[in-house]
Amino acid sequence: MRCVGLIVEGTYDEVALTEFIRKCVPSEVDVICRPCGNAIQVMKKFPGFLESFRHVNEGLPVDNAIVVRDADHKNPNDLIARMENRISGRSYPFPRHLLVIVQELEAWLLADEEALSAATGKPQKRIPEPEAVNDPKARLEMILSDAGFVYTAEVARKIASAARADVLSVRCPSFKRFNDAVGNS
Repeated sequence: MRCVGLIVEGTYDEVALTEFIRKCVPSEVDVICRPCGNAIQVMKKFPGFLESFRHVNEGLPVDNAIVVRDADHKNPNDLIARMENRISGRSYPFPRHLLVIVQELEAWLLADEEALSAATGKPQKRIPEPEAVNDPKARLEMILSDAGFVYTAEVARKIASAARADVLSVRCPSFKRFNDAVGNS
């Protein structure tokens, strides 16, 4: 069984991104996740978590490590460069990928109207460019509230579970990079 190490901001990211990984990997996969609490903590903690992934898989390294944080209206390329600088000169016995979601996880959760419809039980309209939505989390909370739901980690997991990776890859360039990182390791 393949083993992926995942470093994320918080619980919502952990449950949703774990579901997305399972969609992107054609075989069974074990995900070992390390939530950090927020984007600032990801930047501080991810080098140590990457080191821990050397022996976390029953004494062996993970097959692939992915660090994911939200852009939060910052330049994704600048954030990735900062992350690269934090681990400059280090080598790992596994492929590692540093990724930034534009603007935040909820943009991906908004990308597939069929997944939103399945999670809410009500038809939802397509959002053509989810990564261009100024505040994806507020937009998702509004959609869920209109359908009688509160946004929770379980709701995020349900939407991610129903989402179609091919649709997200077309509508969200940062998801395509995630999909490629997960599937090409």
